[in-house]
This record gives sequence, C-alpha cells and structure tokens, in this order.
Amino acid sequence: MTLYDPVAQFCARHHLLDAGDTVVVGVSGGPDSLSLLDILRRMSPALNLKLHVAHLNHGLRGAEAEADAAFVAEMARRWELPLHQKTVSVAQIARRQKKSVEDAARIARYTFLAAVAQKTSAQKIAVGHHADDQSETVLLHFLRGAGLDGLRGMRPAAPVPVVADAPVTLIRPLLETTRADIEAYCRERHLSPRLDTSNADGAFTRNRVRH
Repeated sequence: MTLYDPVAQFCARHHLLDAGDTVVVGVSGGPDSLSLLDILRRMSPALNLKLHVAHLNHGLRGAEAEADAAFVAEMARRWELPLHQKTVSVAQIARRQKKSVEDAARIARYTFLAAVAQKTSAQKIAVGHHADDQSETVLLHFLRGAGLDGLRGMRPAAPVPVVADAPVTLIRPLLETTRADIEAYCRERHLSPRLDTSNADGAFTRNRVRH
C-alpha cells in the first residue's frame, strides 16, 4: 500500500502546501526524511513545488555522519534537487550553551533549516516527524510534567521552534504515518535509507522512551 495518497490527503486536509510553494526539506538520509522527500518530489508536478534538500551534519558520528552527508548529496543529484549542507559541532554548542546534546542538536537543526529557508525565500520547511514520534513526544512531555498544550503533541503546521519570528511555516506531512508504514514505503519504492546507529544509544532520553 503506497503512502502517497494518504500523505497527499493529509496535506490537503491541513492546508500544508500551496501551489507554487518553495519548500526546504530536512533530510538526514534515514527512512522518514527520505520517504518524505520522495513523496514531495512526486507531488511537485501537480503543485509546482520548488524543493530544496537541507542536510545538517551534527559532528557527532564521525565517518558514519560523513557517509550520511554523501548519501544525501547523491540523492539530491540523482533527483536534480538543489542541496544545502552544513557541518557543526553539536558537542561544542552543548558545552558552550550548557545544554544537553539533544537540545543543542535540536536548536542547531532548526536554526540551520530556518537559515536555508531565508536564503531560498521558502514559505515552508518540511520535516519527517511521524506518528511514532508523536507518541514519544507526548510521553516525554508527560514525564516532564507538561500541561495540556504539551500533551497535545506536535501539530501538522507550526512556527519554527527556537527561531523567533521566522517568516516560514514548519510542516509535518507524515504526522499520521507510522514508522512501519514508512519502512514499507521504502521497500515499495526501492529506497535504501541510511540507518543512524545513535538511535540505539540509551544515553539519549528519547531513545530510552522509544525502546
């Protein structure tokens, strides 16, 4: 079963995309973001979307992260999409700002995506958050004592986190899609995503919740 129709319907129901939009797509190279990019690429002709691939190397996984960046660059080349890449040291950012590595990575990622959106005059930033991520987010908020707004979880469209007054909307087209369906879509479309081994690291709070 293809994800294309359900995701297209979800986008239409929540008014996530308008004809002629320029969209920055955050692509790590994993199953979620790769599926998202492929679906948006297939939607592009009907909506006249202008897609930009954005990949941030967090500087945490050495050669594995460099291989991820090379993979994303090759996919962008193959699909003839403009590419924006940057490498930062999240560990240094975390130490300098006295934040956890997870928080520093999140700030660095959204700051980078917002900068690419400003450079390309994009109206939207698309990320690959899906239904399993939503469940994890709600549980994390519960464990941290969040109020009712926090327990509502992520929204299909929202302001860009941590970037005040960014003139762009963050969209999550896969928010009702499960991880299992995403993996099935990758097999169906013969996509070969990269796998981030740090997702198994129990030092990160979200990983402990996930597992």
